[in-house]
Amino acid sequence: MLTRLATLVLGASLLAGPAMTQTIPPERILRMVPNADLQTLDPINTTAGVVQSHAHMIYDQLFGRDAQMRPQPQMVGAYSVSDDALVWRFTLRDGLAFHDGAPVTAEDVVASLRRWGARDPHGRQILAITTGLEPQADGKTVVWTLSRPYGLMLDALSKPAGNMPAIMPARIAATDPFTAIRETIGSGPFIFSRDEWVPGSTVVYRRNPAYVPRSEPASGTAGGKVVHVDRVEWQNIANVQTSTLALIQGEIDYIESPGVDFLPMLQRRGARIIRTNTLGAPGMIRMNHIHPPFNDPRVRQALMLLVNQEEILQGMFPDPALYQVCHAFFVCGSPQETNAGVPEGLGSPAARERARQLLREANYDGTPIVMMDPTDNPFVHTATLVLAQQMQSVGFRTDVQATDFASMAGRRANRRPPSEGGWHIGLTFWNGLGASDPVGNVPMQASCERAWPGWPCDAAHQALIDAFPYAANAAERKRILDELHISAYNLVPYVPYGQWYLPSAVTPRISNVLAMPGIIIAWNIQKAAR
Repeated sequence: MLTRLATLVLGASLLAGPAMTQTIPPERILRMVPNADLQTLDPINTTAGVVQSHAHMIYDQLFGRDAQMRPQPQMVGAYSVSDDALVWRFTLRDGLAFHDGAPVTAEDVVASLRRWGARDPHGRQILAITTGLEPQADGKTVVWTLSRPYGLMLDALSKPAGNMPAIMPARIAATDPFTAIRETIGSGPFIFSRDEWVPGSTVVYRRNPAYVPRSEPASGTAGGKVVHVDRVEWQNIANVQTSTLALIQGEIDYIESPGVDFLPMLQRRGARIIRTNTLGAPGMIRMNHIHPPFNDPRVRQALMLLVNQEEILQGMFPDPALYQVCHAFFVCGSPQETNAGVPEGLGSPAARERARQLLREANYDGTPIVMMDPTDNPFVHTATLVLAQQMQSVGFRTDVQATDFASMAGRRANRRPPSEGGWHIGLTFWNGLGASDPVGNVPMQASCERAWPGWPCDAAHQALIDAFPYAANAAERKRILDELHISAYNLVPYVPYGQWYLPSAVTPRISNVLAMPGIIIAWNIQKAAR
């Protein structure tokens, strides 16, 4: 039954481009199952991981990140910074062209960076101190002038996740940054085959024959993006049994997030289990800060106190090796990890008693807490149900409303009261690399209406975030980091519910898979013939 189901699912998806696949040898077609369906195409308009993976297929950046997370030139051939760190000069390398054949110019770069800067936390900071961002007469050089030094400039321009600083044609980059682009033309190693895109089923990319890779070895999103296949197909197979069997039978090559219950089976049947995300994924319980009861910090603190991460993680994963309890907002294992301000005994009976007291002090009236439950994501679904039980144990009433992950993302943007289609709580998770960055951790922002849905609002907290890139030295940066962490445990922009490390599964026929937290990388992969 499962064999027939896998065949039907994959067979239907392949109907999108039979003429193209008939002439391509099987070893030149890479079939992958991403962890979510691609429903939007704009890497500036959303922080969704699957969209950022899509963006890395078709766009390039001025700088990439190597495997050690160090910024390295990508589209840039040469760059310099003035002695006072106020003037940055970037010159594009030779051979860059968009998929429509037009050369990449400095004008395209400026337009793309301005659009990115309107949405990205780093970008907004940089644009706020920008006195000039101009293309030069040679058409290949951009001069960026600041009013004060920005210590994280190259880190910002090499961001692999969050709002990715993708370079696109100026006419497309002219699209309002709060409106999703409709045309997808990049200069990256793959071309998006829009005619073959079937939302909910299949995404197809073709090798870009005009792409000129860098000469350095590939590392993360840096170095030479050499493509060894002619076609990449993303298959949206929601049923984990189906995708597992398809990988075992050689019908697909790569599952980004296989079902953890099926990992032993995959290993027994010859699949390779690899970890491409060394920082894992931190779980986040997001509360709506603009409506009662979570507009009261005492209620947010009560939620923080009652959450027992171990209980939630045990429900999500059968193997303790896949997760860890982590109360560090900026990710356990990252250079920014700190436990400053973390209350003792979170989730313990004593902490839950303190949570009950805070609810009484806040005069919580028993209003049902609307919890969005994405039933199509087994990890978040399980975590939501366990959290609801924990909340009930201290006196919260809960209203768990089933949805899917994509619909939850849309509903999350609704600012109306929960009784009018809004929400109180939605669980999510983040790319560990993005969450470890005090500026790039988007849910940490407390910029009111401009903040990520949930809309925390606290000027002093936001000032600490804004100060981080301007620290004069490492000691100053550590001081700001600790103060920010203490502030977060008072404000409670969200509540961490653990950190996990989901491996990927690949067929033994493919090799040279590159690692980058939260991103699928299809270049560099080689696939052997049967």
